[in-house]
Amino acid sequence: MKVMFLLYGDEQVWAAASAEERSRFMAQHDEFAAFLRNRGSIVAAEALSTVAAATTVRSREGTATVTEGPFAELAEQLGGFYVAVLPSIDTAIEAVALLPQYTVELRPVVDVDDL
Repeated sequence: MKVMFLLYGDEQVWAAASAEERSRFMAQHDEFAAFLRNRGSIVAAEALSTVAAATTVRSREGTATVTEGPFAELAEQLGGFYVAVLPSIDTAIEAVALLPQYTVELRPVVDVDDL
């Protein structure tokens, strides 16, 4: 199954982290990525820029409205994602425990050929 891991966290945690904490954080991502590769494969993975760099575009009836900044003001913002092919959702849940402190939303990816 192809699954997307959406990683939500507080940007201020990273901004305030020491070099040692950042190194530990990245080591946890490396361990997570190794787990995904050992149990399946990684299709894509990216960290996102800060929420201050966001541009929100809303399309309604053929008109696009552009707003600088995020869609919502929240303590946790989408900070990155992984897309992986894994044998089951249980394997994806097991992998999440390897990540730094995040809220992780798991979503199966829809195969557009099945629509």
